[in-house]
Parts: sequence; C-alpha cells; structure tokens
Amino acid sequence: MDPIDFHYGKLKDLIASLDPSGLITESDTRLKIIDPMLADVLGWPVKNTQTSEAAGTGFIDYALHIDDCVRLVVEAKKDSLSFELEDRKAGQAYKLNGPTFETSAKAAIDQAIRYNAFKNAELACVTNGREWIIFRANRLGDGHDTLSGKGFVFTSLQSILDNFSLFFGLLSRTSVSELGYRGYFQEVEGIPLRDLSFLKPLRTPDANRVLSRGSFGQDIDAIMGSFFTRLKGDHDPDMIQKCFVVTNETNLAEQRISRIAVDLVNKVKALHTGTGDQLLELIRAVQSQQRNRFVLLVGNKGSGKSTFIERFFKHILPEDTAKWLVPIKVDLSLSEGDPQSIVSWLNKTLLTICEQAVFTEESPSWDETVGAMFYDVYQRWSRGSMKHLYDSDKVAFKVKFGDHIEQIRAKDPHEYIQRLLRHIVHSRKKIPCIILDNTDHFTIPFQEAVFQYARSIYESELCLVIIPITDRTSWQLSRQGATQSFESEALSLPIPSPERIIERRIAYLIGKLRLEDIQQTGTYFIGRGIELDIKHIGSFVEGLNKIFIETKSTSALLGSLANYDVRRLLELTKDVMASPQLPLDDLFKAHITKSAVSIPEYKIRNAIIKRKYELYPMGNHPYVQNLYALCLDVPASPLVGVRVLQYLFDAQAEDNRERSFVPVDVIYEYLTSIGIQNKVTTHYLEALLLSGLIFEYDPTVTAVEAATRVEISPSGITHLNWSTTDEDYIKAMRDVTPVRDKRVYDELKQCLQDGYSQTWKKSISAFMDYLVAEDEWWCQVPTHRIYDGQRRVTQKIVTLKNKILSH
Repeated sequence: MDPIDFHYGKLKDLIASLDPSGLITESDTRLKIIDPMLADVLGWPVKNTQTSEAAGTGFIDYALHIDDCVRLVVEAKKDSLSFELEDRKAGQAYKLNGPTFETSAKAAIDQAIRYNAFKNAELACVTNGREWIIFRANRLGDGHDTLSGKGFVFTSLQSILDNFSLFFGLLSRTSVSELGYRGYFQEVEGIPLRDLSFLKPLRTPDANRVLSRGSFGQDIDAIMGSFFTRLKGDHDPDMIQKCFVVTNETNLAEQRISRIAVDLVNKVKALHTGTGDQLLELIRAVQSQQRNRFVLLVGNKGSGKSTFIERFFKHILPEDTAKWLVPIKVDLSLSEGDPQSIVSWLNKTLLTICEQAVFTEESPSWDETVGAMFYDVYQRWSRGSMKHLYDSDKVAFKVKFGDHIEQIRAKDPHEYIQRLLRHIVHSRKKIPCIILDNTDHFTIPFQEAVFQYARSIYESELCLVIIPITDRTSWQLSRQGATQSFESEALSLPIPSPERIIERRIAYLIGKLRLEDIQQTGTYFIGRGIELDIKHIGSFVEGLNKIFIETKSTSALLGSLANYDVRRLLELTKDVMASPQLPLDDLFKAHITKSAVSIPEYKIRNAIIKRKYELYPMGNHPYVQNLYALCLDVPASPLVGVRVLQYLFDAQAEDNRERSFVPVDVIYEYLTSIGIQNKVTTHYLEALLLSGLIFEYDPTVTAVEAATRVEISPSGITHLNWSTTDEDYIKAMRDVTPVRDKRVYDELKQCLQDGYSQTWKKSISAFMDYLVAEDEWWCQVPTHRIYDGQRRVTQKIVTLKNKILSH
C-alpha cells in the first residue's frame, strides 16, 4: 500500500470515530483530533512532538522536531472558537493580511508567527480541530513581509479528506523533512517553479567507448602490465626493502630505535656474568628504573610503517645488536578488528608467535617449562601442598603439574606470555621485541585497545615494544594523557614524495628486468622508415616510465589523487600509462629517433581523467570523481560537493593539524546558512566519504551517520582545484554531467553536433554558466567574511570562463 493511502485510511477512521458532542475544551480538541491527526494521519512520531515548549515568554502548543530542530509549529484552539471559513474554498490559498483572516484566526496566526520567529521554524498551522490554516510563518530572510504570503485553508475534516493529497503534501513529516511544502507556496505566491523532472547528460554512459591504441597496443599492454606488476613488488619482498624511501625522519627513527636496542642489549650482556640471584636483582632494578622501552611509530596509513619495521630489523640494525634481540611480530590485520574481542585474540596469537620465535620445536620442552618458565611454581608445589605426591610418585606429580601448566596456557594466556618473555630474558638472555603491526587498518577505539594491551606487556617484563599507530590515534592518546603516564617515545614517519617512491622502484627494476627474454612477436612500421620490434617497445617503456614519473608536477598530482597510499599510487600510475589518451605513436618515433620526448600536460590530465575511454567513465573511476554529479539523489546545486570541500579547505590550520577536522554538525549549520538543506548535505557528505575526498577522524568510518569530524583529503584538494580552475577537467565533465535546464542541454547538444573543434569555447562557456546559474538558484552566499571562500567558488569559475573566451 502506498503510504499516502495508508494515512488517508487513518483519517477516514478518525472521522468515523469522532463524537462532536465531546469537543468542549481545547484539551478535548487536542486529545481527540489534533493528537491523532499529527501522529496517525500525518506520520509525526510522538518522540518528535513536544507540547508546551517554551518560545520567548510563551509556550507552543505543538513543536514538531526533525534532527533536534523545530520544523513545524501548531497552534491549537478549542472547537467552539470558529475561524469563520465556511464560505471559503477548501484547499485554496488566501493572503494572510487579506479579509479571509480578519476574524479570530488573525490572533492565532500572529501568535504562531511570534513562536516561529523564536524557533526559526518556517512552517506553521493553526487549527480548532475542524478548520485548519497552513502558512509560512517565517520567510527565512527572503526580504518579504510574512503577512504578504498566503495560507492554505481547510474548512472541515471532510474537506481535508476531499483534498488529502494537498493536505498531506503540506503537513506530513515526510514533506516537511524534504521541504516539499515549499513548492505549493511558491506556486500560489506567483514564484516561478523549476521543472525538476528534467535531468539529462549530453553523452550517456552507453555512448562511451574504449579507445584503440593501434596494432602494437596488445604488446604494449603485456609489457607494461608486467612492468607495473613488478613495480608494485607483490612478489618481490626484496624490492619493498631496497626501495624504501629514506628521509631525515626515518633516519632519526632508525638511529633512536638502534640506541634503545643497544641500551637494552648492554643490560642483558651485563647479566651474563652474574649468578641467578644477581640476575634477578638486576632485572628488578632495570624494571624499577623503567629501562624497558615503549616506542610509538606514528604516521598516516600508507606512510610505510610496516616496511620501516621489517627493513629496520633485517637491514639496518647491526648484526652484533640484532643477535641479542628476539623480534615477535603480530599482524593485527589478521584480526577481526573488534575492540571488544581484541585482547582475547592478542593473547592467543601472541602466545603462539612467542613460542615459535623462542623454541625450535615451536613449543617449550618439559625442562624449559619447569626449569625456566614455571620453576618458582614447581618449587612451591614440591615443597608445599604437593610435597607428599612429589616424594611418593614423581611421575604422577609431573603429570599433575603439566596439567596445571596447560590450564594456565588455556585459561590465563596473559600470564603464560609473561613467563615466556621472562624466559627470553632470564634463560636466553635476550631482549624480546614485540611489534604489534597494522593497527591502523581499524578504528581508533581498536587502536586504543591494542595500545593498552601493549602497555600491559611493557609494564610486566624487560622488553622493547613497538606499536605503529596513526597520527589521529596519537592525538587521542595524548589528549587522554595515556602516553604521559609512563615513559614512551613517539617517532614520526612522514609520507614520502610520490616521485621518489616511483623513482626508486623504477631504478631497481631496470637493473633486474631482462627485456631480451621477452619473446619477439612482431615488427611494426610506424612511418618515416622506422621499424619497431618488441625489444624496442620494452626499451621504450623503461624510458617512458622514467620520463613520465620524474615529472614532479605529474607525480605530485598522482600522489594526491591516490591520497598518498603507495599501492593506490602505483595502480593509478599504471592506469595512466596504459591510457590511449597518451600519444604513444609520436613518443615511439621520438624514442627511436633519439629526439626529445615530451608529454603535454593536458594529455596527461586526459589520461588521468578518462583512463582508456573516449569520455570520462561515470561511476567507473576509483581516483577521479565528477564533483558536479557526485550525488543526484536529491535536487540541489551542482556545486554542493565543491562548496563542502571549499569549507573544509578553509578550515585547515597549518599550525594545528587537529583543528582541520571539522565537527559534522558545524558543517550542517554552515551550509544551511547558504541555503543547502541538511538532507542534501547528508547525501553529499556520504558520497565524499565513500570516494575518499574527505576523511573522517576515525579512518574506518565511511557512513555519514557514524561520522563525527571530517577533513578534506589530498584528493579532495585536487578535486576542489580542478572543479573551479582546470579547463580539461571541466571539459570532460561537460559531456557527462546531467543538467536540469533543457535550454542548456539543447545548446550543448547543438555544439556537439556542430563539432567541438569549432564550438568548444561556446560549449564550455555554456556549461560553466549553467553551473553558476544553477548554484545561484539553490544557494545564497552572505557577504560576511566567513563566507569569502564560498564566494570564491563561483568567482573562480567565472574567471576561468573569461580567460578561455579571451584566448
């Protein structure tokens, strides 16, 4: 059943059950008519309905809330107070300052207007149960007198039934939440209405096609595919280590961890010459002096924290120090990521990994267990409560003691782990290095739980604990004081520059590739007497990659679009290099003839934006988004996404990075002030989160309902710049962005039919004018300085349009 039919039935039931003789007081009217009308007929939940809410010195009869804001005010009167609407046409709208409402209705309307002013609510209704007047009691700053507007009248419950579609469209919760009532008022007040049913792109997705790259394209794809597969290093661990980009920060981190390791190793070396009692005393002294170490390796996801750790222990740490250490690494990415169960998972996993790291047989022998790990318990049993069993039957004693140890291992793994670590120090005379890696795959509460677990290990035994965390978690922990209550060190790992990442890997691969092993499959004639075989292609690919990636502006652009995630950066680079948008024929000729190789920037951008297609592939691009059509679920300005990014960009503060995260409710409030409604903002925030154009404070959050604070991402900054200042981006989106203005659509279509070579300036100008005009229809940016960035959004588009037309 359609919802409106359901509520229509509820009204019929209400009318059938109503006894007019029982409507004596205002309370009777509210209880027997207005309450069920709001809840059952109009769909307002009781939890969203507040009675007698304060408004100035008065109290609102009904304040209807959406998202904790009053959206509708209802002023109730008793049934005997007539509004004298009997002679008026039900469903008709009349001037609020006209003769229709010169009766007792006028006082009720004025009262509702005052309440709405205090609550900044737009819609109001006055009713005596039988007669209903619905009007806009707040014009929301449009400059018109409130009483110059109109109010819809319904003269009886039966007249509501006869005009139910209109009544429901004005007052239902659904209509109010979606601002559907505005269209009815705009229509009767003579304001032109937009036809929102038209929404059509110049080129539909089915018109897109994959571009061909000529007869040698297949061979190029094969060689480049092989090259970039190797470039990612998925099957070449040696590459990951040797191609790690070293920075001043990584050097400092390596030096600091090395000094910590040497300091701990020296303590253990000193214990070798002592007796057992001396050893215990020294260990206690070290622990009491907090000489064990806890290191936080802080960096964004994708900064190479895991690679840094692996490289450090394998290639950086001196051998004479490394031999005294026992690395125990736990990969948290294998867990379920549940903060509630992570302690149990860590106990089980760390126990197994500890045993594998310490014992050659992957589990301790009887002598190792009793002699080192549980010697104190063994002595207590043999001399105390189990002395008689020990004296009479040592085998039975050992069996019982073994069962006891297994019970501890199963039911108290944390104690068992502590004894394993103690065994490493006491018996092996080495330092356990516990690394809890890949916590940044999960939520901040999860990372905090891992941090607390690591701290419990740190405080129990002499050890080195290294835990990589994101900078956001570091802020959280420092703000809570968690890292200040004990000695710890935070070492920062910045994200290396994209050009250095690719440069190091290409240099490494060029030394390993054996292109002569590629089987020759053909020779191609590409003009000017030049013959090209497969070996030439392979050689060319090496040179092309190097030339392309070492262009800093290009590599920086690729890095930002990949949000500086190394794996995504390599995937995007491969995607671009395989694009037919690049003029490979000319580049091959230049390579073979040893002439200069250059790639125009606009062709590189087209390769990035369009990939292997003739047009931008709507909905099929993991790195580039169409900001003008990011969300088409609700009618809105095509620049909403741009405006959200602009606001977040303006909120950045270099001196305090944490301030760049903006509370989501502040974003809603700010955008509402320029005419963007909350429902629209919600859709766009979700789309921006999912596409990686904005980040949530918790990096795992992609649902807007779970978001609390967000910031603009590197990819978001690039999209913001492109959408307002880049001719190539706007050209690409002109062809695929659905437009709501049929006149503009027809103009663009005519330009396309006439040929872009002749009409490209006219077509891009028309599209940019459309973006600005459509935005002005939906948004009104105030002149206050806090809106300077929002005014620049359309100013930059107009400036770019004028620049294009002037050339």
